[in-house]
Amino acid sequence: MMSGDILNITPDEVKNIQGKSGLVFVPSLQGLINLSSVESILPDGLIAEKEGYLHDGIRVIKKFGAWVVADDQNIKIDPHFYPEVAKDQVFRENPKVTKLLNS
Repeated sequence: MMSGDILNITPDEVKNIQGKSGLVFVPSLQGLINLSSVESILPDGLIAEKEGYLHDGIRVIKKFGAWVVADDQNIKIDPHFYPEVAKDQVFRENPKVTKLLNS
């Protein structure tokens, strides 16, 4: 949402709203959303934000339009090696830690 709100909808609901515009009813939300106010629809765990984690667990932030390592902001992230940075879609949680916890 353009307001910064994050709404969780099912994959089936995403398929149902593709190609539509205006107000759309979303059953899991039990209400309508205005698709013209939706900034992006991302898979669970990915965010379009200014900070997050890369697929290898490095914590990053977006600084002046470029992604850098959070612990050393002099190190810029190369989007050729990190496709999530090229798409501005980093992980909300550290995927390395999440994987270990779910093992």
